[in-house]
Amino acid sequence: MAWRLAVDIGGTFTDIVALEEVSGELHLAKVPSTPDDPANGFINGIEHIRATSGVEAADVAAVFHGTTVATNAILQRKYSPLGLIITLGYREALEVARQTVPGEFGDITWWIKPERVVPLELVREGGGRLNVAGEETLAVDADEIRAHASEFKAMGITAIAVSLLHSYRNPDHERRVREIINEVYPECFISISSDILREYREYERTNTTCLNTALMPLLSNYHAKLAQHLRDQKIAAPFYIMRSSGGLAQAEEISRLPIAAALSGPAAGVIAACHFGKLSGFPNIICFDVGGTSADICLVEGGTPRMLTEGRVDIYDVKTPMIDIHTVGAGGGSIAWLAGGVSLKVGPDSAGADPGPACYGRGGELPTVTDANLVLGRLTAGLAGGGVELSYDRAAEVVGGIASALGLELTDAADGILRIAIENMAAGIRTVSVKRGRDPRDYALVAFGGAGPLHACYLADWLGMKQIVIPPSPGVTSAYGLLLTDVRIDLVHTDVQREDQLDAARVQAQFQELEARVVERLSGEGFAKETIELTHFLDMRYGGQAYEIRVPLGGNLTQLSTGLASAITAFHVSHQDLYGYSYEGREPVELVNVGVTGLGLLKRPQIPIAVVGDESAHAAIRTTSDVYFPQTQGKVSCPVYERAKLLAGNRFEGPAIVEQYDSTTVVNPGWHARLDEWGSLVLIKD
Repeated sequence: MAWRLAVDIGGTFTDIVALEEVSGELHLAKVPSTPDDPANGFINGIEHIRATSGVEAADVAAVFHGTTVATNAILQRKYSPLGLIITLGYREALEVARQTVPGEFGDITWWIKPERVVPLELVREGGGRLNVAGEETLAVDADEIRAHASEFKAMGITAIAVSLLHSYRNPDHERRVREIINEVYPECFISISSDILREYREYERTNTTCLNTALMPLLSNYHAKLAQHLRDQKIAAPFYIMRSSGGLAQAEEISRLPIAAALSGPAAGVIAACHFGKLSGFPNIICFDVGGTSADICLVEGGTPRMLTEGRVDIYDVKTPMIDIHTVGAGGGSIAWLAGGVSLKVGPDSAGADPGPACYGRGGELPTVTDANLVLGRLTAGLAGGGVELSYDRAAEVVGGIASALGLELTDAADGILRIAIENMAAGIRTVSVKRGRDPRDYALVAFGGAGPLHACYLADWLGMKQIVIPPSPGVTSAYGLLLTDVRIDLVHTDVQREDQLDAARVQAQFQELEARVVERLSGEGFAKETIELTHFLDMRYGGQAYEIRVPLGGNLTQLSTGLASAITAFHVSHQDLYGYSYEGREPVELVNVGVTGLGLLKRPQIPIAVVGDESAHAAIRTTSDVYFPQTQGKVSCPVYERAKLLAGNRFEGPAIVEQYDSTTVVNPGWHARLDEWGSLVLIKD
């Protein structure tokens, strides 16, 4: 037998999936996350799933991991102090940044720039000079670089970023600077911008390189600890980490390029949601992944999520390929509180894994969304298969504090907490849909995460959506998504050209150079030529714009002139679709970047098909429960179904509760449900 193990670390639980490649046999587990040291959650999860499933170390074919370690380090500023070497005259590049001020125009009167990744006192100038064509105008002064490296070493700085002007054109100077630093300070962690990002825009390239460098010591130690544990367990299988782009990379590469994993866990969830959405007949979906701390939301059209060439992680601009995911601070552990003693708020602070919601009985004293759901009867059993017992009395006590302060009945206070949490989630969905000219009612909601199915119907009613898909194991869907993707490498090169002056031969040469680099890297990871898949793309804009749209390049490189013309046409269409207007025939298009994506194709595991039954779901009813619904203005008795006993073809009407090991689904009145052949629960509004 050959087993794949997938581990996804969330804010409250660490989710583990063990999947046998041939039979599709599946084992699930959830263990508490360990925020003080996330590696312990990974280790506990691997040990737990092996103990409960009987997977032998020799039978493990691969280990996959989605992690928020990089994200959390950025959010909490818990990364290593570092130095920066930058071109003479550009010492204040991070200080100047961009002129963009968040919020409305008036915010400029009070906005304060966020702290820089590298403070000005740790920035040093040097490294020679290149012109815009990448030609040397001033050689690297080796003695100057040695002096900088020695100074950083004496200061105890263990990581150094190097970002030199126009190095995207010619990386020779940066490589020379790295060689000199290694001579003086070989134990230091070093990133050079031409390895991180071969694109122009000095601020974004420098900032991304600095963040990458700052994360290197943390991620290297983290991956080393995990790899050592796998060796101790006698697991010799390949170890992969999920990238923000939805592809995988070997752990050693992420140790060198940790910024690529800034949105590792949420990306895996989107991949899985696309998979189950398409299987259930819904290629256009809104992914709704709710855990203990946050809700991650992504709009998908045609079964493919939108890819960003840059984004933000907390306060920082990061230029690295990432799935377009919007996060809001609304999860099961989000804390309810009173602003000024009279205004009810929910989140963004969360009870997390320790102590967790009050109903966990682990010392939590503040009311959370989970406590409100328990008071309303929407949760009827423990979590994680009984691994976490829920105390109604503790939930009622802390929610009662809110009720007393506001002069409300207990259930009204709990429903108020839930309504505010739902509105926070709905605002996130409007951000990725309505604000981009999309009507959420035209999409199916794919709800997963431990708390996604719990809130799906309530949220869909709020937004007028009429279709919901709940994957077979929603609480571990992100972990399952790690098993549904391939090793991925994205390489980009900047070469700005106007459409009326395009040099197709030059573009072709750049594509060929990028192809060779991608193939070399994937071959080095053990992929044969027939298992490597290449796609080409262009980043384009109208002349004068400061942002680009990524456009796939159709055809092959031998017909590049035709492909470029088609890509320009596709750019006009995409611009119209995204922004509501097009300048076709009025403004020239500029090609900004050429790029190649390489996939090292991994064999897909067998997907089990659900056992078929008739339409009656009566045999799956475990008990009944009194549940509060907004439509009923009070608690009503409804059946509680065991999802493990539901068969493909079974149908039932809401109101109802569906319980399973890793999540609870609440089916509101006016909805009916059926289990499809792939094991997904499909909910349709009457």
